[in-house]
Amino acid sequence: MIKKLYIGLVACLVSFGNLFAQQDMMLTQEIFSRVNVNPAGIGNSNELDVFLHGRFQWAGVDNAPRTIVMNAMDYEEKLKSGFGLSVVYDKFGVGHSNTNIKIPYSYQLDLNEKTILSLGLAAGVNFGYFNFDENVVEENVQYESELFAKEKNTKVKSDFDFGVELSQLHWTFGASVTHLLNNEAETQVFPRHLYLYGIGLVSISPKWDLSPTLCYIHRHQSNVLEVGCLGYYQQFLWGGFAWRPDVVESFGQSTLAITVGADWKYFRLGYSFDLGLGSLAGTFTNTHELILSFHMPKGKKK
Repeated sequence: MIKKLYIGLVACLVSFGNLFAQQDMMLTQEIFSRVNVNPAGIGNSNELDVFLHGRFQWAGVDNAPRTIVMNAMDYEEKLKSGFGLSVVYDKFGVGHSNTNIKIPYSYQLDLNEKTILSLGLAAGVNFGYFNFDENVVEENVQYESELFAKEKNTKVKSDFDFGVELSQLHWTFGASVTHLLNNEAETQVFPRHLYLYGIGLVSISPKWDLSPTLCYIHRHQSNVLEVGCLGYYQQFLWGGFAWRPDVVESFGQSTLAITVGADWKYFRLGYSFDLGLGSLAGTFTNTHELILSFHMPKGKKK
């Protein structure tokens, strides 16, 4: 029993260490609703948009990470403003979860007939939850350590994001910082995240369009590039890839995501699958993402 208790305590402490610098989950299909990484992204599509996103890592593994995202956004042309609501639920490790609720806002400036500058701010709260009971590997184990005096605990902390986007019809450049306050929520610290990205749209034939993407993410102690491209066929079917090497690891470890989907009238359905490459080969496998969104155009922008 002592050995099992020791293993349980070690597992719990490892979870503490991993969560002490909690990072935002990197979502493969976030390009379709990037308000979670940049509030300035509201309104650039000029659509009423409701977006559901689920990421299920390492399917079949107990206590594997799970992420559920719900975004609702609208843009008001008269106010040159976008409004929204974002809810992100993360479950990771044993007995740990986090719920992030934010209200993003963006304001758009027409620099000229073709170029728009968007400024965005998101304000909200993090609910960090930890349950030590779920970390104990054997029932009826007695523990008296002050470290685990609180079997269940939830802490609420404020959270803010800021970002900008510069866009024309065929390209968008963005920069943002999330978790401006660098807050601690229960057993988790949310360090600032920096995002820099560019998105293009190129018509290569009457039936085909390509959308290349390039993104740099600095998250705590990791520096990640994302290089990707989506191909659209008759604005109906689409598919592509996203490659994410870790710059700190000299590109020795990376993931490759394959994405497919379809747009039908006001609906979008997408699926992606992640593969581990390099030192991650065979490790980060069996990870799935699903998106379902409803988007209704509200008129053409300048």
